[in-house]
Amino acid sequence: MDSKDFEILAALHEDARQSYRSIGHQVSLTAPAIRERLSRLKQSNILRGYGLWIDSCVFGREEVVLFFRGERTRQEFLKVLGATDVARVVWKLEGGLTVVVWTRDPTEAIERLSAFLKETPTGRALTERRSLGPLTVLDWELIDALVDDPVLPFNNLVESTGLGPKTVRRHLRMLLQSKTIAVHPLLGAVEGSGELVYTLAVDGKIGMSEVRKILGAATLIHQTHDPPMKMLLCQSRDLGEMTTGTMELRKLPGVNSATVSLNREVLFANKFIHSLVREKILALQNARTQPDGGNR
Repeated sequence: MDSKDFEILAALHEDARQSYRSIGHQVSLTAPAIRERLSRLKQSNILRGYGLWIDSCVFGREEVVLFFRGERTRQEFLKVLGATDVARVVWKLEGGLTVVVWTRDPTEAIERLSAFLKETPTGRALTERRSLGPLTVLDWELIDALVDDPVLPFNNLVESTGLGPKTVRRHLRMLLQSKTIAVHPLLGAVEGSGELVYTLAVDGKIGMSEVRKILGAATLIHQTHDPPMKMLLCQSRDLGEMTTGTMELRKLPGVNSATVSLNREVLFANKFIHSLVREKILALQNARTQPDGGNR
């Protein structure tokens, strides 16, 4: 790992579907150099794939993030994907779980998952709800095509919808720019032969400018509003610098905690997500058959 690799990973967190040329323009490297570096990151298991993030508000649901401690087997980790309304599960390096639930009733969802796992979560966070405009059948079809392969080549997206490239490009751009969806890299808990890249969970009200004064390079990956929590992609020269920076963050006013968070594996409940998306497609298609049905 070096600083250029970190800049590439940060660019992927902005939009993992962008071209090698686009990434290269941001980090001052050629497209072939970007391709080579990404290949090396994959071979070293630092880059383990890509995930499609969908704003749960488009389903009329709230996103609840639940945290569970304790060591688990991979079989136990996989089992959680079958729980009601679970959209994503993260198996932490220390053995704990982070479970993302899309629900209409957060209290009921917490109780239900606690009963399923036979334990109470050690923490929870709610992602802020946003107001997004209605989506069309085409929008939902694009999302459905990306669930299993978020970096599906553009030509395949065009083929799956049967529409023209300009139309598909316009709708895809709208979905990404509005942050209705986001395609992010999935990173493993691996320290390369150079600098260390890691994620840091900061609980408390603190701006990114304050974070960067201490950590230098840091990219916001995700945030919640209750409690206010930021998940950051960070870079340090070594373990000592990472530890020092984390301790300094904890001393800042308004910061309740700052915890290094390393993922062992991230899985998405694609069957559940497909069911929600296709339910929306069916509802819109049925509406179109009505006298006052909307347009695609």
